Amino acid sequence: MKKLEVRCPSCSGIGYIEVSETEVEKAARGVFAVNVLEGVACEHSFVAYVDKNLAVRDTFIADFQLELPEVAPEQEVEPDTYDQLDLIDVGLIKLNFTASLLTHIIRGIFFKKKIILLFDQSFMVDNINRFIEYITLNSFVPDIHIVTGEQYDMKILKDAIILDGNNIIKDNDNILNPKTLGIERSLIRNFLGEYEPKPSLIYLQRGLLKAYELSNTIVNIVNNLKKKEKIYSKDIIDKIAAKHDVRIQLPYLEFLYDIVENYFGVKVPKSSNISNFLSTL
Repeated sequence: MKKLEVRCPSCSGIGYIEVSETEVEKAARGVFAVNVLEGVACEHSFVAYVDKNLAVRDTFIADFQLELPEVAPEQEVEPDTYDQLDLIDVGLIKLNFTASLLTHIIRGIFFKKKIILLFDQSFMVDNINRFIEYITLNSFVPDIHIVTGEQYDMKILKDAIILDGNNIIKDNDNILNPKTLGIERSLIRNFLGEYEPKPSLIYLQRGLLKAYELSNTIVNIVNNLKKKEKIYSKDIIDKIAAKHDVRIQLPYLEFLYDIVENYFGVKVPKSSNISNFLSTL
C-alpha cells in the first residue's frame, strides 16, 4: 500500500489516503479513482485521481447525490462507428486530461462556446480531435481549437473560453463557475471511473446524446406554447417521461434548461420559482 497526500479542491484541506499499487497498475492506461470521504482531509468528500506513477493528478468534487438519466438513447450508434473507437487512445486522454479540464470542455460544448485549448503535446492533437468528434456524435457541434505553440491567431481568441490544463485563462461569462457544474462533473466522474476504454467512451457519448435529445424535446415544447404561456417543471418532467421513458430530477431539468437557452438559443418561459417548486410536490 502507498500513502499519498491529497488536497481538497474546495477548501484546500490536506489529508492522506492509501492506495494499492496493484490496483493502480491495473489502471496503467488510465487513472485510478479514489473516493475520499468526509473527515479524511476536511469536511468535504471528493475524488482523487492517481496515475500509474502513483502521483495524484487531480482532485475533483463530485456530486454523488445527482442521479443522471439512463444513457441508452433512442437512436443507437451505428455499428460502423465502433471503428472510430479503435482510433481513439482513451488511456492517453485520461492520462493527459484532468477531470476538471474535461468538465470545462463539456460545459463549453453545452453552452455553444468557442473553446481554445492551450496544449503543449502536439502528438495528442489528432487523438483529441477524434475523442471530441466521437463524444459529440449525433448531438452537439463543438467549436474547439487546439493551440500547441506559443504563436496563435488572436482573432480566434475573441469571445472564447481559454483553458490551459486546470487553469481557466479566460471565461468572460463565468459559465465555468464550479457551483454550476454538477451534471458535467457527474458525467466525467463516470467516464473516468470506467476502466474499460470503449465502454467509457460509449457512456460519455450517450450521456451527451441523451442531454441533446431531452433538451431538444423541451425546445419543441416551448415552440408550441401559446403566447405568454408558462411552463411548469412537473409538466416538463412528465412529458419527458412519456416521450423518452426516463424520469429526471429537478437539478437535471435545470441543466437542460441551460442547454435549451444557451445552445439552442430558445428562451424558456418558466413560471415563478415558487410555482415550479409547488408543482413538483
